[in-house]
Amino acid sequence: MALQIGGAVLDLDRGTLRRDGEIVPVRPKTLELLAFLTRNPGRVLSKEELLQAVWPGIIVSEDSLTQSIHDARKSIGDEAQALIRTVPRRGYLFQPPEIKAAPPPAGAMLAARAEPMVAVLPFHVDPADSTAKSLFDGAVEEITNALSYFKTVAVLARHSAFALAEHSREDIRATAERLGADYVAEGSVETVGAEYSARVVLTETASGRRVWAQTFTFARGEIFAFQTMVAQRIVTALVANIESAVMRRGQPAPAANVEAYLHFLRGKELLRSYGERVNQEARAHFLKAIELDPRSGLAHAYLALADVIIGGYADAPRDVLDQARDRALHAIALSPDAARCHRMLALILLYRGRDEYDAAERHFARALDLNPYDADTLAQIGHFRALRGDGEAGLALLDKAIQLNPMHPGWYYADRAAALFVLGRYRDVVASLSCLPRKSALQWAWLAACHALEGDAEKAWACAGQGRALEPGVTMADILAEMRMERAEDRERMRLGLQSAGWDDALP
Repeated sequence: MALQIGGAVLDLDRGTLRRDGEIVPVRPKTLELLAFLTRNPGRVLSKEELLQAVWPGIIVSEDSLTQSIHDARKSIGDEAQALIRTVPRRGYLFQPPEIKAAPPPAGAMLAARAEPMVAVLPFHVDPADSTAKSLFDGAVEEITNALSYFKTVAVLARHSAFALAEHSREDIRATAERLGADYVAEGSVETVGAEYSARVVLTETASGRRVWAQTFTFARGEIFAFQTMVAQRIVTALVANIESAVMRRGQPAPAANVEAYLHFLRGKELLRSYGERVNQEARAHFLKAIELDPRSGLAHAYLALADVIIGGYADAPRDVLDQARDRALHAIALSPDAARCHRMLALILLYRGRDEYDAAERHFARALDLNPYDADTLAQIGHFRALRGDGEAGLALLDKAIQLNPMHPGWYYADRAAALFVLGRYRDVVASLSCLPRKSALQWAWLAACHALEGDAEKAWACAGQGRALEPGVTMADILAEMRMERAEDRERMRLGLQSAGWDDALP
């Protein structure tokens, strides 16, 4: 159910909040608080009642409630406290002029149902069998990727599907439906001697109707054929009359090697994690994958990205960026239809500097053409469009990415902030970056500049102080270079904001 609250729309089914048609990033507890308030309008709610409703069974301080009330007011545009009122010594009163069911945005339902959305959940595997766990986690990701290639179904992004399976405490199909998934694919795996037996079931989320189920028995080296077959069977169960040429697009590279694949999967898992030397360990796995399977385009592409990350992204030495570019080009030569190879090359070209943006644009476009439902590709292209000055297009791509990946990683908030900054929506930049639990010096700089451009000198100086404390020697010139914005007017607005925030004033 979607409810109109002043100028905001709270969608209780999907767990989203929108203002002016745009998704407003909100913390989960803030969303729960808003939902509770909408169910109890016109009644003074004590702090104890609110704490019990939003943090049941958990001991938290009143500061948590105060912060969530603040966030709730900000998210619905109630800075004047006209909707959520403080009642001294009693609690809070939610008294909007009217709460009513909100009509869906024009064309929204049509767009949402243009193609079915599938969530492929992690398979149930014996956790003691680490090899099988890695192998089938990778298989689920490749099935998800293959489904996107068919262009006839939308797919809930891997990050959201895995988070859904890990954190959902209720009926997982109901939760998936709230995230927009029409169907859920689930699997269970048993080891039978030297073979695996995997049963896969496709279920309609709304009705619980089983659409398709099949058991596959195969040797470990046949995992690639299994991935392709499952993706094809899911698509044929949902969409009729798919051309055979389209069906072939989801095929893996023919030179695949299962031992190399396991090293590739472990490298990706490390590259996505945080910790000391995880990127170096990931690089070692990619090198081993290439040693075992020199024709693995994806392993070459991820190795190139790992080298750039270890080198410091845009701050990587020029020879590292040159070598990474050449390796990514080699990856595309090996796997010309692998969208991820084109995306990796585009990212590397982005880090090489603004003179490479036209080439990066071509490879981002190719990645999107090959796989239009990959959420990370959409988000990164949205960020890139914003860096080139097209905030509207960038924001639209990022919002589409969030629809496919509602439980997305934190970097989506940072990329969305760039698009909002280009559009001059400084308060929304602050709201987006406020969703990050930990901020880098660069992100504190965004906050400082936006508060300054909004005229809030006190908050601007406070954010500048936080950023300088993290990296004391970083100057405005360093920050502007790292932000990589192409248009001079965008860089100038950022410079003026940082100058007003006093970024350089306290540098040693």
